[in-house]
Amino acid sequence: MMRAYLKVVASVGLGLCLTSCAQVTKGLKAAKLGGDVDRFVAASESTQKCDKLGVEPAIQEEYALGSALAIQWVQRGGGLMLSTATDQQLTTYVNTVGRNLAMQSPRPTLQWTFGVLNDTRNFNALSAPGGYVFVTRKLLQGVENEGQLAGVLAHEIAHIVMKHALHQYATVKVSGCKGAVVSNAIVSAAAGRLLSASDRDGKLDLDSDTGLLADLTEKTVEVASKGHRKEEELAADRLAVELMLSAGYDPDAYRQLIAKTPEGGGFFANHPKRDERVRQIAEVVREQQGAPGTFAELSTDSLRTPALPGSFTTVKGSGVAKDSK
Repeated sequence: MMRAYLKVVASVGLGLCLTSCAQVTKGLKAAKLGGDVDRFVAASESTQKCDKLGVEPAIQEEYALGSALAIQWVQRGGGLMLSTATDQQLTTYVNTVGRNLAMQSPRPTLQWTFGVLNDTRNFNALSAPGGYVFVTRKLLQGVENEGQLAGVLAHEIAHIVMKHALHQYATVKVSGCKGAVVSNAIVSAAAGRLLSASDRDGKLDLDSDTGLLADLTEKTVEVASKGHRKEEELAADRLAVELMLSAGYDPDAYRQLIAKTPEGGGFFANHPKRDERVRQIAEVVREQQGAPGTFAELSTDSLRTPALPGSFTTVKGSGVAKDSK
């Protein structure tokens, strides 16, 4: 009897133990799941905060980023052409043409700066937020008149006015912030400061944070090197034509430059097809001629295509490189 009793007690005790252990295990699993849910909710809220970094930056932030990007373009382009008196005359001329066009734009008060890069291989033009525009020596070798140069400069001015590079920059900030959140760790000091900014208004003081500026510049250069979207390039061409008309240039000069430049290749691979850009330029001119309150009295006879100055002898050469504009 005693032995049977002990067996019953042991069986009941074991049953109670198994039931208790199962309940404890279930409770632990629930607690762990609850912790995961809490972390997921916290991460989701943080990624939503990261979207604040997509706001348009203050002008000080734009200038800080623009100057840093400009330094990158100058370094990659072999430096600026400023070593001789003729180089300086050429730079002054490019600035005169460029600033005249920029004054016709919706952002005339930017600190517009134009320069010539010592790049003899790439037929290219580059721009950076804050009003920085560069053309390569190779591009100037393929320019036949001031109207063609004006078209190239107006195109880059349009990119700045429409803030296309700043859109890329915003994407870099938001993705960097979200990457830090998803990884559940601050992967770098720069990412941590992005997270902090997302708790405020999303704007950054890059002038006082050179580490963050360097990090964001590097990532923005990587994105910018892939080029602008097709619709952004076409929009820049449209505004370029309007700026040329406002400054008194014949947009047909710009059309001729694009038309003679070989298709494909270049620094950016995703530009619209040459024929599409050429057709659009002609369409914009027709639209401006017929639009009330714009250039209704426009006559091509009143437009000009000035010759290039003597300072161009320092860069002029034969042939036109592949289009990267």
